[in-house]
Amino acid sequence: PIYPTVAQLRTAVARAGGPGSARAAAGALPFPDGVFDAVVVCLVFEHILDPQAAIGEIARVLEPGGRLAFFLNHPLLQTPGSGWVIDHVLEEQYWRLGPYLGVDVVMEELAPGVRLPFVHRPLSHYVNTLAAAGLLIEHMEEPRPPEGFLARAPEYRDAADIPRLLLLQTRKVA
Repeated sequence: PIYPTVAQLRTAVARAGGPGSARAAAGALPFPDGVFDAVVVCLVFEHILDPQAAIGEIARVLEPGGRLAFFLNHPLLQTPGSGWVIDHVLEEQYWRLGPYLGVDVVMEELAPGVRLPFVHRPLSHYVNTLAAAGLLIEHMEEPRPPEGFLARAPEYRDAADIPRLLLLQTRKVA
């Protein structure tokens, strides 16, 4: 299993200013059943090889009626081989989509010697896994990049209507 490093945990504790922290695999959370009223997961499931186990653990630790805010890279637009294309010959700009329906695992090198899996799954995989765990979607958003981000990365302005992120808000059924 891939665990957060001790340095990541120390940084999280220093930045959070009070909440407890634990070091564990996503598929084996060290908490009793039904102890949380909310869970926030942000840009992590693209790196988890067994999403069913991780989502099952989230459902287990949520109390009935508890909520999950599930942020991920947008599965439709973050497919293998996808990306913003600037065609200087045809003078066009467009977002290229790669294969969507399959599951694809690529090992990304974040720094020399630091590799992390990046897993593409179709949206139906996440929706059906959430539903099977009793986490039903109540709200979905595909946010535009905020102006502050676009001011720092103007190359994304032409693609601002192409959502990079997806938010699924769920509630655990009793």
